[in-house]
Amino acid sequence: MSTSARGASIEEEVARLSRALVAACERLHRRGLLAGYEGNLSVRLSNGDLLVTPSGADKAEMTPAQICWTDATGSNRHVGALRDSAARPSSELQMHLACYAARPAIQAVVHAHPPVATGFAAAGLTLPNDVLPELPVVVGPIAFVPYARPGTPALARAMQPFLALHQVFLLANHGVTTLGVSLSDAVLRMESVEQSARVLVVARLLGGEQRLGGDEVAALLALHAAGRDGALGSAAAKGLVDIDATPTDVTHASGLIRPYSANGPQDEPT
Repeated sequence: MSTSARGASIEEEVARLSRALVAACERLHRRGLLAGYEGNLSVRLSNGDLLVTPSGADKAEMTPAQICWTDATGSNRHVGALRDSAARPSSELQMHLACYAARPAIQAVVHAHPPVATGFAAAGLTLPNDVLPELPVVVGPIAFVPYARPGTPALARAMQPFLALHQVFLLANHGVTTLGVSLSDAVLRMESVEQSARVLVVARLLGGEQRLGGDEVAALLALHAAGRDGALGSAAAKGLVDIDATPTDVTHASGLIRPYSANGPQDEPT
């Protein structure tokens, strides 16, 4: 392929995925998973570059020209006549770069503030994976990441220990980040997390959730682990078993979160 053909091809990819990012932002906003200037999304291009939503943009009114094009280090590439030269990548870019560096198969990162799931994060509570089958199968283990100031390298460092084995991250006092093999994969995973959080809140209002048995949770987690870097839910169709799957709650830093009981949040045993 000639240099000009490769250039045309990447420009077409940028145009297509810029439109997809705008549509994803509109969907998340419409479903109440982000508001105002909240949230940031990115996708990885076939050449390793990234497209990232801009800083300080209303996600419901964004245009493809505002999407920022960076290289794998985060340096701007304002290429093409339609790019908005005033746009700057999200302040959370370092978090996105850390996710892509740790997970070569991942093609999209979505960060949002879904209100119920973020409420769990603000309360220091886990989302248990032994209540709803969809959570361990579709979403997989959820990492609870200790608080780090948004928009700083500290957040990327806080996520680092969890990146290799998780696709969903509950960020303490902040929000939720999801990874996917495509943009739609990451967006749907975000929606699944919020839906599960809503159901759990209702169950607790009605007297408390009924937990699944340990063997069942292990089997459900194995379905997810078998296709961990595949599209959302693909592992369920494969029916394979991962001997490393364990019936645990979400991963978290010891002592930073409180498990829930019918009598309310309890201190975690030491």
